[in-house]
Amino acid sequence: MKKEICISCNRSNSLIKTEVGTVCFQCYSANPGKYTKIKSKRKISHEESDIQTEFFEKVPLFFPTLPDKLLFAVPNGGSRHKAEAKRMKGEGVKSGVSDVILLVPKKGFASLCLEFKTSTGTQSKEQKEFQRQAEMCGSKYVIVRSAAQAIREMRNYMK
Repeated sequence: MKKEICISCNRSNSLIKTEVGTVCFQCYSANPGKYTKIKSKRKISHEESDIQTEFFEKVPLFFPTLPDKLLFAVPNGGSRHKAEAKRMKGEGVKSGVSDVILLVPKKGFASLCLEFKTSTGTQSKEQKEFQRQAEMCGSKYVIVRSAAQAIREMRNYMK
């Protein structure tokens, strides 16, 4: 049987099994982070959120008479604890629903659905299905990639 030794100093007393190998207590105590696999955290981009936030900041400037309750964001994205996600799903939150909905019928449309995307963002399968269903029911669905584009689309819709 092979005798275990510290991967750092080759000692064989007071060994600790770590994620990266077996080390002695002295080596581990001197630098515990060295013997733990650090998972690199994925940088979360909030670019879509920033575009949407800018849009809602500008809406009152361009649409001062718009009833404020008829234009709203749908809280169907973001990361959540499993219990919270399960609760929201039970309350009826659906994946794929557009980011913003304007419940004002115009130009023969029932509503305007805005999906905010980055310059390189693409729709998920669920978003494409929501678009299909919304358009079949008479809603206008638009993918927007900037706050200015969203304002333009809304102005064209409201004319």
